[in-house]
Parts: sequence; structure tokens; C-alpha cells
Amino acid sequence: MDMAIFTSRHGELERTHKILQHLNQQQPLSPTDFAMSVHNTAAGWLTIIAKNTLPTTSLAAGEDSFQQGILEAQGILASGAAERVLLVDFDGALPEDYQPFVTLTARPYALALLLAAGESLQCVPVARQAAAESLPQSLSFLRHWLSGQTEFIVPGPRHDWRWTYDG
Repeated sequence: MDMAIFTSRHGELERTHKILQHLNQQQPLSPTDFAMSVHNTAAGWLTIIAKNTLPTTSLAAGEDSFQQGILEAQGILASGAAERVLLVDFDGALPEDYQPFVTLTARPYALALLLAAGESLQCVPVARQAAAESLPQSLSFLRHWLSGQTEFIVPGPRHDWRWTYDG
């Protein structure tokens, strides 16, 4: 792989929430929690653990984070800047204080895809037509993909995403 893209709706919200609780209670802050509360922590850990200076980027686009990661990967692959791009979409557990404000599943998850240029799988935005799902987009994509469907819709907050596969 030549590059990695990490997408997450909430990033390291558990750590951020913990920091905010400690600030509110006037308790000392953990330097580790502070350093690892940023959105690109996972991308940084990949390069450290792999001992590889792989170019990485981190995206946060709300419910559309996975789809925006796909668009980013498509652009990188089309430009020839990379032949294979690792796309990792993830979210940790959502602190209880935040759960009333989200409609999607708040369980921890991660999905990694190794993407290469090609034309057998395509994704385009379309007008809203699918009912809202309780799954994050990446898990909705995976559910449809594993079912063997050649065309499916993944709901988005403003428009949906139509996937077609002709492989």
C-alpha cells in the first residue's frame, strides 16, 4: 500500500470526553489522553507501529465520513499518486452523554479496505431514496457487498450513494 486514509465520525471522542470530565471536576489531565485525543491518532499509530513513514490523512465528515474517504481515495488513485490506498473507517464507543444525539449505532467498529484503481466498482451520489439505516455507512456498504448485490444504495445525510459492481 502506498497511502492510508482514516475516516471517523467521532474520532477519539472517548478520550476527549474524559478530558472534559476531568476539567469540569478540576482533576489533573493525563498527558497521554491529551496527546491521543486528536482525530488523527489512529493514523499516527499505524505509522509508528509499522515503522513506516506511509503518507496518511484523516477525514471527519460526519455521517458521510466513509463516503468522503472513498472520494479521497478515488482522487488519489486517479491522479496516479498511489497504486493502492488503505481506507480505514472506525469509531470507538460513544460516551453515554452523547448517545441521545445520534441515530446511528454507537458501538465500536472498524472496517479496512485496500483499494486500487479500476472500473468494476463505482459510487455516485444520488437523490435521497433509501430509508435511514442504523448502521454507519461503511458497515452498510459491507453488508450489501457481502450479500453479493451488484447495485445497492448506502444512505447519506443529504443524499444517498449508489454503488454498482460489474465484476
